Parts: sequence; structure tokens; C-alpha cells
Amino acid sequence: MKKFLIVLGAAAFLVSMPSCKKCSTCKYTYSSGGTSSTYTYPEQCGNKKDIDAYEDACATAASAVGGSCTCDKS
Repeated sequence: MKKFLIVLGAAAFLVSMPSCKKCSTCKYTYSSGGTSSTYTYPEQCGNKKDIDAYEDACATAASAVGGSCTCDKS
């Protein structure tokens, strides 16, 4: 019975811990008037859905100005 309670307590502790968050930093590069410029977004952390939306927003902004987007995950 004592082992069962220890295992149950450990399982409850693991379930109560927050899930692992992923982080990403994106930047897009574009040309304007013959010069190349880069805009870097602030780092975004969250679940996979949040990070995918963040990276899609960068790609959309880059394509609107004829540039390219790159993202670094941490």
C-alpha cells in the first residue's frame, strides 16, 4: 500500500507540472530601393499551435514585401 501511494504521488506531481514550451525567433529580410533590410520579431514561446501561427505570420509578412522569413527554434 505504501508503494502504491508513493507511485500515485509521483504520478500526480508529474501531471501537475507545466508542459514543455517551445520558443522561436523569426526575422524576415526584404529589399527596398536597392538596400536589404531585416526585421526581427521578438521571441515567441508557447505550444506548437502558437509557434506555428507566429511563424506563419512572419512568412505572410515577408511574402507581402517580396522577402523571405527564417525562424530559429530554441
